[in-house]
Amino acid sequence: MTRQQHLGITVAALTRKRPDMLGALLQSWGAMALPDNTTIRCLIVENDEAPHSEAAVAAQRPLANGATLDYVLEPEPGIPFGRNRAAREAIAAGHDLLVFVDDDEIVAPDWLERLVAGYRASDAVLMGAPLRVADPVPGLGLGERMMHRNIVARYARKENRAARRADLHATPGVTIVTNNWLGETRLFTEHGLWFDEAMRFTGGTDSKFYAEARALGLPTGWVADAFVYETVPAERLSFAYQFARGRDQSNTNFRRKIEKRPAARWSALVSVPLKCVAALALGLAVPLTGGRTLLDFARTSGWIAGRVGGFFGRRSALYERITGS
Repeated sequence: MTRQQHLGITVAALTRKRPDMLGALLQSWGAMALPDNTTIRCLIVENDEAPHSEAAVAAQRPLANGATLDYVLEPEPGIPFGRNRAAREAIAAGHDLLVFVDDDEIVAPDWLERLVAGYRASDAVLMGAPLRVADPVPGLGLGERMMHRNIVARYARKENRAARRADLHATPGVTIVTNNWLGETRLFTEHGLWFDEAMRFTGGTDSKFYAEARALGLPTGWVADAFVYETVPAERLSFAYQFARGRDQSNTNFRRKIEKRPAARWSALVSVPLKCVAALALGLAVPLTGGRTLLDFARTSGWIAGRVGGFFGRRSALYERITGS
């Protein structure tokens, strides 16, 4: 495939019981500039037993920029089933590229133009781009506003680290995940990569997909100027939620390491005590730093719990509960 030729692109997002948040994403899709020499299809995959969001999608048709907007229902529960359904839809449409964002995000007006320009300037078959945080939702309390500032700072650190390490031609030290993701459909049809449906509710299937692409020696890249913005609802701005997210992500990552190399289980006997010291320091620093270590304290504490649970065989269920509806 010549990258300058006409490209068919499916831009997809999964949703489940979040029609209110979905509306902002659909509006941003309608306001985005469309790259030259492309056919763009926007696709909502609802991963639920009933079409709760179908009316919200229909209300946005036609998109103002002329892109097609479609909806499909994937009733098999679990994020990897929804992701794979989007891939099958893109393949059935004969499209060259599949792009993912999340349903709690909005895209910048030049996002898709910059993402496709980055793809055309590289040899990568899988590409990622930065995630930023949208302005806080109205009505937040003091602790929630503090946590929101922490998340903004965390995402900025991750973006800056990726900009230093990765570029259009390589992604050392960076993981490409589906909050801002572009992949050739050949990843599925020719290389046999799919999102692992055995990890129905654990999360981490996009990280595993990326690791498998790297293991095959496939070229990956990073587009540093194609931005999407995540809306963080109030219920995700609690210490408990951020602890649970850190716990479940740590658990999933650790279990994947153990499955690959069972002896990795014993690394927890060293890493967990060290992280306990770090968590204690972060917790003590919260009042001294004006709350700037609050998120790191929550996620480090969750990391410890995830490793301990993984050591004893516990499996994450990160995505069984839906937030932000």
